[in-house]
Amino acid sequence: MLSELESFRHRFEIRKELGRGATGEVHLAFDTFSQREVAIKLTWLKLFEDPENGPRFRRMWLNETRLAGMLKHPFIVEVYEAGSAGEYGYLVMEYLSGGTLKQHTAMDRLLPFDRVIDVIYKVCNALDYANRQGLLHRDIKPANVMLGEGGAVKVADFGTAYFTESEVTQVFDVGTLPFMPPEHFRKAPPTIQADIYAVGVMAYQLLTGKLPFSADSYENLIYQKLHEDAIPLERRRNDVPPALRFAVHRAMHKDIEVRYASWKAFCDNLAVALPHVARPEEARFDSERFNTLRNLAFFSGFGDTEIWETVRISRWEERRDGEAIVAEGAAGGSLFVIASGEAVVTKSGVQLNRMGPGDCFGEIAYLDEERRARSATVTAFTPMALIEIEGESLRKASAGLQTRFARAFMGLMVERLRNADRRLLAVLGMQ
Repeated sequence: MLSELESFRHRFEIRKELGRGATGEVHLAFDTFSQREVAIKLTWLKLFEDPENGPRFRRMWLNETRLAGMLKHPFIVEVYEAGSAGEYGYLVMEYLSGGTLKQHTAMDRLLPFDRVIDVIYKVCNALDYANRQGLLHRDIKPANVMLGEGGAVKVADFGTAYFTESEVTQVFDVGTLPFMPPEHFRKAPPTIQADIYAVGVMAYQLLTGKLPFSADSYENLIYQKLHEDAIPLERRRNDVPPALRFAVHRAMHKDIEVRYASWKAFCDNLAVALPHVARPEEARFDSERFNTLRNLAFFSGFGDTEIWETVRISRWEERRDGEAIVAEGAAGGSLFVIASGEAVVTKSGVQLNRMGPGDCFGEIAYLDEERRARSATVTAFTPMALIEIEGESLRKASAGLQTRFARAFMGLMVERLRNADRRLLAVLGMQ
């Protein structure tokens, strides 16, 4: 019978080392069982025997193993499984090929403003989700945010996470000094505002290539955090748009009464900043699309995770007034949601309805997999912004998203039946 370590080596083909730290190493590997590339984080179990740091290292490793499979969010690196093999503890994780955000803190590799906003917006949403699961990250920094293809942004390394509802003894003296909030050094218990502070510092570094204090030692840095104000963004870089500058300054403010108290408030200010950033007029970013969907009636019952997944599988289009979108009797399996503008619905040349922002159409053809024929014609009445979701993409989406759409379709049909009944009663009343 194969030993645990031999089984591990038979299953995973180690391809190259991705990184190495104080407690272990990370490798790119190929999982021969699931037939996919993965990142494997190996922790040296012998470190747990160290009399000084062993308990702390063990708690951090247990934190990550406890979260294996628990956090399911488009902006959090997924941990597929955890275990031990020989002298190593291991985590098998989603692999992202773009490295970390740390590469974009160098002056010659800074990201454009719009990309910084998009990245920070996604990190905020990931941490908001984690907080609603009862977690604080406590070590947010560019090295713990991964990048992938197609603009993917994912928060990694929850080894220092604080479980807000846990009765188990937890590690408190964790984090990375430049990203720790002032209250940490006053022994204040961890709160959501500690993570918000860290994201603010990370945004500052991504915008300027520098940290917000100029201390030359750990002691001086702690003193400055407690007693002095950060160097204003405009002194580091004078072209940062005012709305973005405001959001970053407030996020990392040393006074928690001034600092954001919620991720939503931070995100709302980032959304305000985005329109003021110079960029091609046709450019659209996931954070803008998320905001649009969140404010449409059709998506009112969707959680943030489902909305982000919808953003990922949707296509956004502009339509001119008078342009036909779908034609009665034509084949098609896509469904549509109106983001802005109006459309008219006709059947056999007779107008049945007029639709506006938040209205959905095309769901009948999506649900009728055998026939897939349009039951009516939909034409743009004004210039429109239209969200199209291909039926096949939705069928391949997560079970949670499919269930959410099914409930939305059910509510839509019930409302249409009520409207039909009202019209019938009105006609009968006229007779």
